[in-house]
This record gives sequence, structure tokens and C-alpha cells, in this order.
Amino acid sequence: MSAKILRSYSVRLVAMDRPGYGMSTANPAGGFTDWAHDAAALTGHLGLDRFAVIGVSMGAGPALALAATRPDLVTSTTILSGMPPITPAERWAPDSRGDALYWRLARRAPWLLRRLCSVTTTMTGTFARGDAGRLIRRVERGLPDADARALRELVRDADARAAFVADLLESSRQGGAAMAEDLRLYLRPWGFGPADVPGLVCLWRGTDDPKVPVALARRLAAQLSQASARFVPGGHFAAFAHQEEIIGEIAAERH
Repeated sequence: MSAKILRSYSVRLVAMDRPGYGMSTANPAGGFTDWAHDAAALTGHLGLDRFAVIGVSMGAGPALALAATRPDLVTSTTILSGMPPITPAERWAPDSRGDALYWRLARRAPWLLRRLCSVTTTMTGTFARGDAGRLIRRVERGLPDADARALRELVRDADARAAFVADLLESSRQGGAAMAEDLRLYLRPWGFGPADVPGLVCLWRGTDDPKVPVALARRLAAQLSQASARFVPGGHFAAFAHQEEIIGEIAAERH
């Protein structure tokens, strides 16, 4: 999220690593609700008795779990290009061939998925320690045109590029096991259902998202007790073109 936009709305952003990322301890036996309990403990430690929740992409499950298990703490829930629940027997494939391979391995050969994620993470970390421009160009080559354009816009200034590189380095600190576990978590029961999330959930989704079929996002919106679904032009990063509107709506919940 843009630091400038956050400051303009006096919004404080606290980004909590999921298990296995950064310096967060891996928890292979845990689930989304375990993360929610950890997040509630952290916000209590920080003295935050009420806060909004944002889940991006694979962070949708943890964000919805926090809203479902601790509605006394959560003022609003926003999901950007989030992965919805899927049943273990459900068969679907993203438009991205690379992502389709990862999901296929998560179902059929998790040991091979972990190796692939390890190699990918190692390569990303190596590139991230080099020239930032070269890294960004490498990432762009693996993206569809809409997302490549969105990424260029997001990292157009030096501070944003530095933050992007730092995030990649931090995410690869422990290797690729967490990346593989993310996919495995979404193939297991969540421990709660979308209907268990009280209050309004705001969904933002690109209509040409290659990672998660839009049909799954529409189904999630229908399963929630209250949902506001915004389907906007673009890919997986489409919601970031609407940061000011998203943050403005979250800030308005404080009043």
C-alpha cells in the first residue's frame, strides 16, 4: 500500500508475516484460525482494541479467519484478489500455466512442490540481492501484460522499488516451504465457512485475474453473509489501482 495514501488518511498499517515467512515460525500443523489467534495476540500487545483487516491474494484465508473468530476486534474486512475456499475434491485450474502446475503438485506431489518452491525462492532471493531494475524486469516477464503494467506503476519511485525488493528478500528468508504450505492450506478445510464471517466483507477483483478464476470469487461473494464485490478491469494486481478508494473506505469505518 502507498505510504503517501496511508498518511493522508492517518491509517497505520501493521503487516504480520504468515507462518514460515520472514522471521515467523513455521507451523505445518496449524491452519488459518491458528494465525488468527496469533494476530489477535499481536494486536493486543500493540494496544489495538479495534482494527480493520486486509487480506491480499493468499492472505485471504487468514484475514477471513480473523474476522470470523474475533468479530469483537475487527471493524471491517477487505480482500484484494483473494483465494477463496475450495473443496478437497474440487477440480479447477487458473489461467496461468505456472500457477496451474503449482496447484497440481500441491494435490498430487507435495514433496515435489516443496522442492520447486525452494528453487524458485532461492533464485528470487539471489536476484533481489542484485540490481533492483533487473529483478523487476525479471518479475515482469512472468506476468501478463495487465499485471506487468500495474507492477511498473507500483514501483515507479525509488522508495517503492526498495520496499518491493526488501519484501522479496524477507519472504525468501526461510526458503520455499511456506510458499508450498500456502497452497496445501487452501486444499484443506478452513475450520470455518465464509458464512461465519459477520459484517460486511469488501472484495476487490480484477476481471482478467490469471491466478484465481473470477467464478470462484463470485461464489465467495455469494457465500458471505454480507459482501460488496468490486470487479474491475485488470489482473491479479488490479485492486492496487484503487488504493485511495480502498483506504478511504476503511478509514471511514472509524467514524
